[in-house]
Amino acid sequence: MPDFKVVTTQEIPYFYIQETCSMDPKDIGAAMGRAFQTVWEFLQSNGVATTGKALAVYHTYDPEQMTFQAGFSVAPDAAAKASDPVKFDQTPTGEVLYFQHKGAYSKLRDSYGLMMAYAEQNGLIIGAPAWEIYVNDPATTPEDELLTDVFVMLG
Repeated sequence: MPDFKVVTTQEIPYFYIQETCSMDPKDIGAAMGRAFQTVWEFLQSNGVATTGKALAVYHTYDPEQMTFQAGFSVAPDAAAKASDPVKFDQTPTGEVLYFQHKGAYSKLRDSYGLMMAYAEQNGLIIGAPAWEIYVNDPATTPEDELLTDVFVMLG
């Protein structure tokens, strides 16, 4: 079970592509892959260095479909280089509920369910956005060793 903590975050500037897909894990994986590839190619062709974080940000929840921003962290001064379809944003600062998920991305929803139960038991009000930072690379890390840092704003 994840270890849930209330922590204060600092902003993370990032370039992203917004995608919408079904809630099917295969559709999510394909949409994430497209978004990361597009942003990575943009960074490479425009000489923008990433600060090392692959992330996805979720501003709304819909049980039928998922809309997210996926991309890579960059230095704050890179904002001026954003060019459609790649956009710039920053994660918010403030109090969040944090946990680290270990294992397959398709099992993240189970950890979110545990987080919701934890929040309810502890009188915490979940807000938006939520974001995930992918700590290691699924191309080189066994699925059961994948680490995802999850941050959910508190309302």
